[in-house]
Amino acid sequence: MNTGKKLLLSLGAALSIFTAMGEEVTVVGRAEGEPGTARELALARALREAVRSGVGVDILSETKVQNFELEYDRVMTSSFGYVKSYKVVEQSFDAASGVYSVKIKAEVTKGAPQMDQVLQLRLLMRRMQSPRVVVECEESISGEVNKDSNITSALLEEMAQKTGFQIFKEAVIGARDKREAARAALLGDKIDAQVKAAGIQSTSDFKIIAGVKGSVGRMREPFPDMRVRDVSLGVDLQAVWTDTGELVASVALPTTFHRGESTMELPFDMPDQLVRHYLTAMLSGSEPAFKDDNAYKLFRRIIARWITELDLGARVQLEFKRIDKATLDSLIKTLESTPDVSYVWRREFDARLFSSIEVETRLTARQLEDVVLKKLAGKYEVDVATKRRLRFIPAGK
Repeated sequence: MNTGKKLLLSLGAALSIFTAMGEEVTVVGRAEGEPGTARELALARALREAVRSGVGVDILSETKVQNFELEYDRVMTSSFGYVKSYKVVEQSFDAASGVYSVKIKAEVTKGAPQMDQVLQLRLLMRRMQSPRVVVECEESISGEVNKDSNITSALLEEMAQKTGFQIFKEAVIGARDKREAARAALLGDKIDAQVKAAGIQSTSDFKIIAGVKGSVGRMREPFPDMRVRDVSLGVDLQAVWTDTGELVASVALPTTFHRGESTMELPFDMPDQLVRHYLTAMLSGSEPAFKDDNAYKLFRRIIARWITELDLGARVQLEFKRIDKATLDSLIKTLESTPDVSYVWRREFDARLFSSIEVETRLTARQLEDVVLKKLAGKYEVDVATKRRLRFIPAGK
């Protein structure tokens, strides 16, 4: 079953399958630009057009199309109407015009979705192979705080887990690999021991990288018998694909000065708890200043990218060691004519070193690997294979 069908079934299970009140429409969304960006915008425009066509209202007449995440939120849960379910019928990228097109068949219902439907939509990720996430945080906070505790990392992991992500700890995975490497060495399997010890195996789909700088002031007494501390904090958040290092999203929470007098009920004698309180308010968006830019905005962008890749197909990077131009060009033509491949883009060519191409496809990495190996007729073999990256080297070398 392809990913588009999986998404349709998952949405059907989450939001209930076709009702008499629903309107089924078939629409096309188009966007110009680099394929990786244009495909998300094209899908967003298709979803927007589905709502407009289905309920007769342009829900975004006052809002310019800025990004897929905004569009996706609006068309899936609108006060005028919403997409109950949809299926990607076809998609393509016209290299000559630089236009990406996505045709969808969608069921649109008037009015706002019921609360239980919104909650089920939030659970959609768990039903669709919830992505594995690792949080990496560099926290630099001066003052009387515990330098060994990473408050930001703990908060982000807690919030991400509640959102539906699978959270993995790199330190724990590293300790596990170290034990397995020792076991393999004891059993005489040198290669397995070296692989485990090197820690090169992929352990996550996304990595959330956080940088936190701030300070906790000394205790002061602005009023008699009233002690407080000031806290200053700034947070930068990024999400990247672990396999490729490609940036998925970034959110900057500007440095903010929190005066102790504004929240005198906080435990001034527990600096770590003060930092945790303010970081929670910033990351969750409960403070007005962080209503739009917060950790949940980063999570939404990750979710939107994840769902897009599941529905439109993943972008897989193919690398080839010492491949000649004629062979590479021939392979590109074969891939372009392969079903479930939307586009092929040559990234780099170097006949003596490595050449790389990028493929957007609904095929799994294993299926794509089979297509490439069949075309290359035994001249190359797989050296590295992950969900989003395949590396080929000359056979027998």
